[in-house]
Amino acid sequence: MQRSYRYAAACAVLACTALAAAHAAAAPPATARRVPVGIVTVPDSVEAREVVKYLADPKREGRGVGTAGLDSAAAFLAGEMRRLGLRPGGDSASYLQRFEVTTGAEPIAPCRITAGGRTFEIGTAYQPLGFSTNGTLSAPVVFAGYGITAPGFQYDDYAGVDVKDRIVLVLTNEPGEMDSTSRFDGSANTPYSEIRTKAINAREHGALALLVVNGPRHHGGEPLRKPKAEGSGYMSGGLLAALVGEDVVARLLPPGVTLRALQDSIDTRTAPHSVALAESARVTVTLRRQRAHIANVVGWIPGRDTTRTLVMGAHYDHLGYGGENSLAPDAHVPHLGADDNASGTAVLVLLERRFAAKRDAGWTPEHDLVFCSFTGEEMGLVGSGHYVDDPSPFPVTTMDAMLNMDMVGRLRDGRLSVMGVGTAAEFPALVEAANRSLPEPFAVKTSTDGYGPSDHASFYKKKVPVLFLFTGAHADYHRPSDTWDKLYYQGVVRVAGYAGALVESLDARPKPTFTQAKADSAVGRIAGGGGYGAYLGTIPDYLQTEGGVLLTGVREGSPAAQAGLQAGDDIVKFDDISVGNIYDYTFALRSRKPGQQVRITVKRGGKDVVLVATLGRRP
Repeated sequence: MQRSYRYAAACAVLACTALAAAHAAAAPPATARRVPVGIVTVPDSVEAREVVKYLADPKREGRGVGTAGLDSAAAFLAGEMRRLGLRPGGDSASYLQRFEVTTGAEPIAPCRITAGGRTFEIGTAYQPLGFSTNGTLSAPVVFAGYGITAPGFQYDDYAGVDVKDRIVLVLTNEPGEMDSTSRFDGSANTPYSEIRTKAINAREHGALALLVVNGPRHHGGEPLRKPKAEGSGYMSGGLLAALVGEDVVARLLPPGVTLRALQDSIDTRTAPHSVALAESARVTVTLRRQRAHIANVVGWIPGRDTTRTLVMGAHYDHLGYGGENSLAPDAHVPHLGADDNASGTAVLVLLERRFAAKRDAGWTPEHDLVFCSFTGEEMGLVGSGHYVDDPSPFPVTTMDAMLNMDMVGRLRDGRLSVMGVGTAAEFPALVEAANRSLPEPFAVKTSTDGYGPSDHASFYKKKVPVLFLFTGAHADYHRPSDTWDKLYYQGVVRVAGYAGALVESLDARPKPTFTQAKADSAVGRIAGGGGYGAYLGTIPDYLQTEGGVLLTGVREGSPAAQAGLQAGDDIVKFDDISVGNIYDYTFALRSRKPGQQVRITVKRGGKDVVLVATLGRRP
């Protein structure tokens, strides 16, 4: 399940031929079996477990974008569809709907920094950041503390210093780290600690480059991360940017001044101590952007009415070896993603088996039943976004409804969240009736909103009614510890039974009446709690990675709607902040408070349109 505003993935380039080769080579687990003809029931928990174990095996490399493990997972899912006799719904009569994404950056020569008369090549003392622009720059250096401007904390490292056309040197994290009395809450970092945020802040203050050094109080001697492990290389930050070691910084500081002393002067008072340095530096960054071929896996069962479609979906990708989406970002190991989202993919496979068995027993659905295993969800719903933009052979106009399963492997006390109930007039009654029909009904908690941090949101943007099943967050979310043995497989089977009942009910009914659902506070960040910063209510298109933030819609009744923003607008400026991508936009929102008026410049019909919005509080 995707985290808001963080869409980096593991970075490597694999050609489509490699994906096809993996597809041909992979085989289903030995214990997987087809439901015998005539049995119309959900397969047992052993089958669910074997699907999850295959997908969450360390051999799948965390199913990260650009890994061979993701390709083998796609091959397994396609092989299962072929074995069940589903018709292929991908490209060229295959089960794979392929597309290409930009995933990160790789440093190439030249890449170096010269400071105090010494040149450091890329390595232990110098590593470019993945969001850096390319080029060479010589300029004076300003030490700007932690690089933070935080009005809500009455703190500004840039107060009283001029960094225009300078190189800015800043510390990682934020003042008072590990100090529970810090105004920044030393027990947990705020968004101001993020390196991307520091870079945008430096750029908006006029800096041409950013150097980031680990604070020696708590992180002295830690190795520098490589570009593809830090900074979402596929979206430029608009300035040169690099990590540097303490030996580089020592050559920039005046004699007798140490980095530890500067950090202590800030942390002990929680007050800025920024200073222009006498030394200049020469910084060179050369990055090659990386691309990867990935694929949705699509199969279908034909129905009586080929003008009507029901879509069932779950994302099968995860975080690969971690990276900035991880909640254990220093652990470069496979993030196995058993619950997120091998569990939802297992439910989808169980549904494929259930409806294939019914078909083999002589049953024909009213709708075409389409089964989609999406990729790229953790990058920002890019797989489902690609699918709804190019859903051949099933146009969006034929889709009566979409059912999504994400993180459904840890059922507790029979509690199941069903989201999207407000996206069709008929859904409240349908959801309740399907639950009552089960041998063991759930304690269902519903929410109305069709938007949310998973693939159903891509369909809702296209005005398709959606339902989303979810069994709750947990401490292993986006960590390597999300392993197959922690799932409750009887619960997975129960969720699959409920999903099947929903599909059968939808299949037997007239087309649901789409409704624009009211924003629901129950739909927040999946790891707990709402977002941070002011609220506008825009729905970005995460497939656009440069040139502004393209909107696919706005929430009904939101500040954005009241200001006149609309689908198709391309946000390029937020007050005086230039918006080149989603990170710039997030930075702008975080820098404002609820109740403030902001001027938003959008590209609309080839012209600049300036709108005024009054920001709200997050639901």
